[in-house]
This record gives sequence, structure tokens and C-alpha cells, in this order.
Amino acid sequence: MKNAHIFSLTLVVLLFSLASCGESEEEKQARLQAYQDSLRAVEQAKVAEMMAQMQDSIDAAEAQEMPAEEEEMPMSATGMVEDGSFVVQVGAWRSQEKAQSFVDRWSDRNYPNAYVVKIGDEASGDVWFRVRVGDFTNKMEAENFGAELAREINSGYWVANKN
Repeated sequence: MKNAHIFSLTLVVLLFSLASCGESEEEKQARLQAYQDSLRAVEQAKVAEMMAQMQDSIDAAEAQEMPAEEEEMPMSATGMVEDGSFVVQVGAWRSQEKAQSFVDRWSDRNYPNAYVVKIGDEASGDVWFRVRVGDFTNKMEAENFGAELAREINSGYWVANKN
């Protein structure tokens, strides 16, 4: 029986010794700090990568910008002729005054061929006033001009036959 007590006491001392061999509070704090530091380093690397991508985008956009001399060139000089078969239409309104005011706003932009066309049947009340720009010899010239004009005035467009 004496041997059993000694064995039990030895076992209890051994278990307490093993339990106290775990991480100390300082070791736990150091491990947690190292983990947080590594997360912070990964986050900083991601931010640096995003900033580099943003700078690359800015540089690419600046490289694509036109020189100031080209921006000031009036677009009306691009492919317009006296009596072409195609036009660029940029809008249609029920009110002639509204359509004409749209054309009048362009007087300072050097669009000599901007005009309003009345389409529809007055008897039924189905009348539209279409705003058109230019006379172009071919559809491709009208498409190119329409795309530039749409970007400038932030609007849609479509190419139509003049007649």
C-alpha cells in the first residue's frame, strides 16, 4: 500500500510538472504579436500592389491623352462635305424649341452642319424633331465622327441616311 501511495504521489507530481511545461504568458504574447506582424506585412504588401496598379493606370491614361493642340481642333473638319449621304443623329424631341436649343448650344463649337429635321404626321400628332449633324460621304466617316461627338457631349448617337 505504501508503494501505491508513492506511485500516486509521483504520478500527481509528474502531471503537475507536465502541465507547467506549456507556454508561458510571455511566450503566448510573443507568438500572437508575431502572427499580427505577419498579417500586417501581408496587408501592407497588398496595399502597395494596389497603389502600383493605380499608378500604372494613371500613367497609361496620361500616355493616351491627346496634346492640347489636337483637342482644340474643331471636330467639324472631320470628313464633312457639302452634300453627303450620311448624317449623325444625336437626339429627337417632340418640341421644336427644345431641339433647336440643343443645336444653338453648339454655335460656339464650330458645328456648321448641325440642324433640326421635322419628321412625322401632324394630323395624328406624331411629330418628332430630330437633331442631326453633318453631311458625310460614307458611313465610316459618320460613325467615327458620331463616336467622337458622343464622347464630347456625353450622349448617344446613330448614323442615318440623309434622305
